[in-house]
Amino acid sequence: MKSKTILGADGATKMRQITVGIHGKGGETGIKAIMLLTALINDLKQCKTPQEVYDGYLQITGYCKCCVDCDFIEEKDADELMHLAAYLAGNEQARTEAQQKAGN
Repeated sequence: MKSKTILGADGATKMRQITVGIHGKGGETGIKAIMLLTALINDLKQCKTPQEVYDGYLQITGYCKCCVDCDFIEEKDADELMHLAAYLAGNEQARTEAQQKAGN
């Protein structure tokens, strides 16, 4: 996994770019499966409630396990991807909780 932090003019973190290398088999089907897995992770940003984040994370973990079992992704790469997904889910959980508190 590679991480790159982009700073703004004021020196504050503007953006983080994280790259996870994925190795596996399955040809075109495997590529489509991994693309769907990354789309599921990206969809966490669309969640509106903490429960939606939790449900999305569970869906990601299950789908990732299926991808490992089908050899679409190697287990060590899946572990790295799941660490990233857990980190992102935690951030989205905090965001949705804060939004709920602000709305109440």
